[in-house]
Amino acid sequence: MSLYSAAAIALAGLPAYAHAAPAQWSSARKSFSIPEQDLSTGLLAFSQQAGVQLVLNPSDVRGYRSHNVFGKLPAAAALETLLGSSPLAAEWSGEHTLVIKPRNVRLVAMREPAAVAPAAPRDAAPAPSSSEAYQLSDVIVTAEKRSMNVQKVPIAITALTGERLAASGVNDISKLADLVPNFDFGEAFGSAKLAIRGIGYSNLSTGAEGSVAYNLNDVYIARPAGQIGNFYDVERIEVLRGPQGTLYGRNATGGLINIYTKRPTNEWTGFGQMTIGNYNNLIVEGGVGGPVNNQVGVRLAFFGEDRDGYGKNIISGRDVDDAQTRAGRLTVALQPTSNFTVTVIGDVGRERSSAHGIHLIAQRGLTGEPGVSGLPVAGIQLGGVAVLDDYDVASDIDPRYERHAGGVTVDAKLELGATTLRSISAWRHVRYSLNSDLDGASLPLNQIFYNERSDTYTQELNLNHSGERVDVTAGAYLFVEDLKGSFWTPLAYDPTTFALSPGDWRANYAAGGDLRTTAIAGFAQLSYRATDRLTLIVGGRYSTEKKTDNDLYTDFVTSIRFLDAADFTHPNPPFAAPFKSSKRWNSFTPKFGVNFQYTPQTLLYASISKGFKAGIFNLGGTQVIPVAGGGVVLKNPPVNPETVWAYEAGMKTKLADNRLRLNIAGFYYDYSDLQLTKIDGQNVVLTNAASARIYGIEVETTYNPIEHLTLNLNGAWLHARFTDFFNSDQGRLSLGLQDLSGNRLPQSPEFTVSGGVEYSVPVGSGSVIGSAQAIWSSRTYFDEFNIPEISQPAYAKLDLSLAYRAPNGLEVTGFVNNVTNKKTLETAYQSTNLTGYPINGFLAPPRTYGVRVRYSF
Repeated sequence: MSLYSAAAIALAGLPAYAHAAPAQWSSARKSFSIPEQDLSTGLLAFSQQAGVQLVLNPSDVRGYRSHNVFGKLPAAAALETLLGSSPLAAEWSGEHTLVIKPRNVRLVAMREPAAVAPAAPRDAAPAPSSSEAYQLSDVIVTAEKRSMNVQKVPIAITALTGERLAASGVNDISKLADLVPNFDFGEAFGSAKLAIRGIGYSNLSTGAEGSVAYNLNDVYIARPAGQIGNFYDVERIEVLRGPQGTLYGRNATGGLINIYTKRPTNEWTGFGQMTIGNYNNLIVEGGVGGPVNNQVGVRLAFFGEDRDGYGKNIISGRDVDDAQTRAGRLTVALQPTSNFTVTVIGDVGRERSSAHGIHLIAQRGLTGEPGVSGLPVAGIQLGGVAVLDDYDVASDIDPRYERHAGGVTVDAKLELGATTLRSISAWRHVRYSLNSDLDGASLPLNQIFYNERSDTYTQELNLNHSGERVDVTAGAYLFVEDLKGSFWTPLAYDPTTFALSPGDWRANYAAGGDLRTTAIAGFAQLSYRATDRLTLIVGGRYSTEKKTDNDLYTDFVTSIRFLDAADFTHPNPPFAAPFKSSKRWNSFTPKFGVNFQYTPQTLLYASISKGFKAGIFNLGGTQVIPVAGGGVVLKNPPVNPETVWAYEAGMKTKLADNRLRLNIAGFYYDYSDLQLTKIDGQNVVLTNAASARIYGIEVETTYNPIEHLTLNLNGAWLHARFTDFFNSDQGRLSLGLQDLSGNRLPQSPEFTVSGGVEYSVPVGSGSVIGSAQAIWSSRTYFDEFNIPEISQPAYAKLDLSLAYRAPNGLEVTGFVNNVTNKKTLETAYQSTNLTGYPINGFLAPPRTYGVRVRYSF
C-alpha cells in the first residue's frame, strides 16, 4: 500500500468541489505531534491526527519541507503552520475532505450543499475566483524560536523569502534598507553599521560591537566586518525591529536580523544563476541539494563576483571600490530516527579588493560654520590635489582590503511529542585587514591600517513546549570570543618641528589589544492563552558578561617611539607593553506582553521589554597619567553598557478577502548610556552619552488588487533625539562644551517611504514580470552634532526590472538599479585636526544595470 493510500489520501475519484469548513475547524483544539520533515510525510501525520481525508497531487508537494507542529491547537492553525511558506493552500471538498492545491487553483463552488456534479477534467484550465487566485500568502518565521506564521508573531517583523530576494537581485545587506521600515545601512572601513529605529553604533575603532544583532542560521556574528558578506542560496530573512533582550540577549537593543540558508530537500533540487552588468560585473551563484539516502541529505551552494571599480584613483590610475568575492557552503542533514535530526553547516568566504577606503566628502574648515578654521584640508594647503564627494579619489596610496570569514554550525533537534529540545553549537572566524588614505588628498600625509582577527564559540540549548494553554521557550546560552585587533595611523611630519612634512612618515599612533569576552545567559518566555483570543506573555533573561583587555596603546608621556620612522615593510606601530584590565557586567532583561486575536485575520498586541548592549573597553584607550614624583598611572576605564526600555503596540491584519496585508506598529523608547565615538586629537574615544528618547510609527502594506498585480508600500516616522548629552565638537573647539539635547541620533532619518509594484502578464506558456521599487528618505545625520556636511540630504532612488519566466525553470531578467544615478553616502565622519579636519565618507553604488539569467530545477 502506498504512503498516500495508507493515509487515506486519494488522487482521484473524489468530487473536486468547494465546501464550507466544519464549524469546529478553526476553534476546537486537537493534539498534534508532527516533527519537521518532508511535506508529504508531514501531511500524512496531519491527516491521521486531525481525522480528515486529504486529496493532493504528489508533484505539488514534492521538494517542500513541513514545519514542526506540537501541542493542542485548532486544526486550521496546525495546517497553516505545516504548509509554511510553500505555495500551497487547503480547501474543503466535503465535511471530512480537504484538497491540498497550489494557491492559484480554485475548486468549483457547490451550487447547493447537497449537489454533486462531475469533477473538472485534470487538463481543464483552473477556474480562479475573483479573489482567491491572488490572495496573499504568509511566511513562517522562527523569530520567537518556534515556527509561527509571521502574522501571528507579536513583534514588528519584515520577513523576506529567498524567492523574493532572488527576484529583486538582493544579494547583500545594504539593499534591505529599501524593503524594511526604519532600517538604515551604513559601511565604514569594510565594517557594517546597522541601525534600526535610530539605535546603531558609531565606534570606528577595532573591537567595535553593533546594537543590531546579526544571526546566520541562529548563530550570532559578532564582528561588523563579518556582516558584510553576500546573501546566496537563502531560504528567508527575518528583520525584527525593537529590542530582543529576552530570547536573544546581548547586542540586540535595536533589533536583529536572522538569515536562514536553504537546507537539503527530499528530492534533488537546485538552481544556477549568472549576472552580467556594467563595470564589467560578473556574478555566478548556485545551489544544489537532495537526499543521499533515507537518512542523509546534502546541499552545496556557492557565490562568486568580480567587478571593476566604481571610481579611480586619479594619482595611480587604478580602480577603487571594485569587488572580488568568493564564498561556498556545504550543508549536511542527518535524520537517524523520525524524531531526531542533526544539521551540520560549514561555510567559507573571502574578499580581496581595492574597496572600503575613504572618499573626501567635504572640508570642515570651509563650511562657513561659526568656529571653523576657514582653511582647506592640510593636503591642499601644502600643494596637493583632492577630489571632493565623488567616486574618484586623489590618494598617494590605493586602498587595500582583505576579509576571510567562515565557520561550522551543528544544529541538533529532538522532538518529544509536544516538547522540542535543541542544541546549536558553532565556531565562527573572521579576519580582515585594510589600508586606506586618511587625509583625503594626493600628498603622503596620513593613512590607516586596520587588522582584526576574531574567533567565536557559541553554544545554545533551548526547549520549546506547546501545551493546550501554555507555550514555553527556555534555554541557556554561552558566547566566547577571542579578539585580536589593532589600527595604526602613520603621519608624515618633521620630528623636530612637528610640522607636516609629506613623505616623512612617523610611527605616530596605534591602538589595539587582545580582548576576551565570556558571556553566559539563561532565559525563559511563557505564553498563556487565557482565552481562545487572549494571550499573556511574560519572560526574562539573566546575562553575565566579562571582558578582559590586554591593551596595546601609544605612550606619549614616557616614550618617544611615536617619533620613529614608520616602516611599512616591517610594520612598527608604536605599541607600549600591554595593560591588563577586566570588568564584569550583569543584566536582567524582562518582557511583558499581551496579544488579542480580534478576528482570525487581525492580531492586536502590546509589549514592554528591555534591551541590553554589553559594556566594552576602548582598545588602545589606556591613558598614561603623570603623577607627583615623576611616575605615571595607567588607566583604561570601560565604557558602560547601554540599555533601552521599549513600549510597543501594534496591529497585524489581512483585509479585502486576504488580498491586503496591513501591519502597523507604534513604539516609545527610553534609551540610556548610549555608546558614542568622538575623535580627540589622535584618539578615537568611545564614551557614554547620557540619554535619548525615541518614538515613532511604522506601516507595512502589501496589496493584490487584481490577479497578477502586487503593490507594496512601507512608511516610517521616527523621532530619535538626545535628551541629555554634552560634547565638544573637535572641529570647533572654540565653542567649548555644547548641549546636544534635541539633536537627532546618527542614522535616524525622520521620514522614510518605500514602495513597489510588480505586474505579470502571461506570454505563451510563460510570463513577463515588470517591477519597480523606490525609496525616499529625509536627511540622515552621521554624527551627534547634526552637521549638514556630515549627513546625507533627503534623496529618492528607483530600481526597475523586467523578467521573462518560463515554465521549465528558466528566468531572464534585465534590471537597472539607482535609475537616476543618485549619489548617496552610506556614512561619514570628521577626521583629525592634524590633517585639517577632512570629512571622510563612504559612498553607496552608482547606477548599475545588467542581465540576470537563472535556471531552477
